[in-house]
Amino acid sequence: MSKDVYYFSHDCNARYDPKILALRSVYGVKGYGLFFILLEIMRGEEGYKIRCDDLFYTSLSMQTCEDAATLKAITEDCVNKFGLFKTDGEYIWSESFLRRMEKMEEFRDRMSEAGKRSAEKRRLK
Repeated sequence: MSKDVYYFSHDCNARYDPKILALRSVYGVKGYGLFFILLEIMRGEEGYKIRCDDLFYTSLSMQTCEDAATLKAITEDCVNKFGLFKTDGEYIWSESFLRRMEKMEEFRDRMSEAGKRSAEKRRLK
């Protein structure tokens, strides 16, 4: 696992987003916490998407000490009721998170290329 797996951009005022407020109005901080746990999990997954099957919810249940049925219900409401996530029936993801990660990857790629050019200039001296 690379060092950057632990980083993703997040708005410091996310708690005031209307969709998050709707989530919190139903599930309180438990829903808010699960939302960010899911984003953290997405950050570590290929394509930043989570395969939401029974095995995933069982594993998430062990990580959060919450029953799998509750976690599945909150996650499904994040998709269907609050519009925080999208799904294709197999995976869930956040469109805004994908955009943030794309920007981060573009920045990382630019920095990597700049580093390579700098190393090549030093090598040629």
